Amino acid sequence: MSGIVLTPRASLESRVDLSGVLPGAGVDFARLPVFHGGRKVALGDLFTASGVDDGRMTIEGGDALLDSVGAGLAKGEIVVKGDVGSKLGFGMTGGMISVKGSAGAFAASEVSGGKIVIGGDVGEKLGAAGDGSRRGMSGGVVVVGGSAGARAGERLRGGVVMIEGDAAEEAATDLIAGTIAIAGKLGANAGRGMKRGTLLLRSPEGLCAGFGDAGVHDLVMLRVLVRRSQELAAFMGASVTGARRFAGDLYSGGKGEALIVAG
Repeated sequence: MSGIVLTPRASLESRVDLSGVLPGAGVDFARLPVFHGGRKVALGDLFTASGVDDGRMTIEGGDALLDSVGAGLAKGEIVVKGDVGSKLGFGMTGGMISVKGSAGAFAASEVSGGKIVIGGDVGEKLGAAGDGSRRGMSGGVVVVGGSAGARAGERLRGGVVMIEGDAAEEAATDLIAGTIAIAGKLGANAGRGMKRGTLLLRSPEGLCAGFGDAGVHDLVMLRVLVRRSQELAAFMGASVTGARRFAGDLYSGGKGEALIVAG
């Protein structure tokens, strides 16, 4: 697929909300209305649109001022050759988004399906509930090649989040279900209020005080995860047989777990 290619006409001076700019919609991209600096303009005023809408869209030269890229995506593929702003893939239900650079706050917020790959760092509240909502990400896969800001996975309800770098303070706050794997260092007070779900870590340092050491276990679940998720297989290694288990958040009556897996 070659797809639609959006190329900026000039450097952006204000934030642009790309909600509704999705591949496979069969529309005239140049005429699509978008908000730019609080006023509505045509997408064609900001980007040239070339190619054929075959379900793939490429944004050349991304920008941290581009918000809501891929919001509501249900099918198809979006590739961004650079950075994006906040709310990447917000409410996404399917398809694929690939960002070669970094992303802002609320990336993958309230996602229920599909896959997002971010090559660089990501801002606060990765996969978390949006403003005024109590439901975070409930399905799908998110892979972050760099580090994540504060409260990654807050109120996560399902899916897989893989962070190849560090996670800042209060990761997995109020986590309800799902799996978060963090290959780097863990910030302070992680897992506070965690009800269920699984954290896969290299070290327990950073877990909140409500986690208790339950010892080393041979867990069949780990081998199941390896078979079901190529991302988690890469994190744990195909030969994984056991992990040191911490249960929590016990202060909140939680039944979640943090599994310490050797790299």
